[in-house]
Amino acid sequence: MDDGLVLIIGHYDHKNKNNGGEKALGVHWGDYPQSRGILSPCVIPAATRSAILSGLLHQAVTNGNLQQVSSITKAIEFFRD
Repeated sequence: MDDGLVLIIGHYDHKNKNNGGEKALGVHWGDYPQSRGILSPCVIPAATRSAILSGLLHQAVTNGNLQQVSSITKAIEFFRD
């Protein structure tokens, strides 16, 4: 999380059409975005997801933040399986 930005990894099943969904990265910050008053994270496309995770990993390594390195590495591994 950075300045209220939260990344979420998990399975996303748009309108319950994919029997459990596909692995996805979601993003939200604070109480945005919402749909009908319910927090609704934005789902990030795969190519953008890779760029975001790569950039965050580089930043965490550069800053020496081992906790962030571990969290981001776990997210990258989630999408490799």
